[in-house]
Amino acid sequence: MSLPPVAFFSIYEIAVRWGCPPADVAGWAAAGHLHVVAGIPPVLCGDETVAGMVQVPMAELMGMFRRMGPSDEQARLRRVMPLGSKTWLTITDPAEGVLVRSSDLLLDSGTLQAFEEERDLLRRPASTIGASPRYDWDAMYAWLTWFLFEKGVPDTQTALVTLVQDWFVQNSKSGEVPDESTIRKRLSSLWRRLRGEDAA
Repeated sequence: MSLPPVAFFSIYEIAVRWGCPPADVAGWAAAGHLHVVAGIPPVLCGDETVAGMVQVPMAELMGMFRRMGPSDEQARLRRVMPLGSKTWLTITDPAEGVLVRSSDLLLDSGTLQAFEEERDLLRRPASTIGASPRYDWDAMYAWLTWFLFEKGVPDTQTALVTLVQDWFVQNSKSGEVPDESTIRKRLSSLWRRLRGEDAA
């Protein structure tokens, strides 16, 4: 029996998939084009207990996805909408709301697929057809996007290269790891942009 389709994707995964900043994905969600959900422990919303996967008001969490300047690592979730409901509920207990991280926020595959189909984002260029790439650069970039948002930019390019090489060591399914010079070439343009320099 085959596995069911993936139900949720992180904002960082979709940013890599679409080739855009996470702030763009978060912004489209805040504008109502995508539904963002998160799993929460039991909370009280008045007399009602709510738990599990709930829709979250993305516009109230945009501090974690600033386009300019550092983003917040965490935010307080103060309103939720149970899945299948159309009513936002205010969390009354705990009174301070629920603490969430940007990596806790997920896009449900239903609205995601509709968004991609409507904008013809599912097409792949012919050059991608064929053998699988030797290294999983897409997965690395998804992780690196999350790391930069959560932890910030390393002090040196060498430190950035080392982080990426360590990621490949821990996550390579084949056991193969790209050498330092290959990683440095892949990251050179990104590093210049992170440092505010021209990418040319």
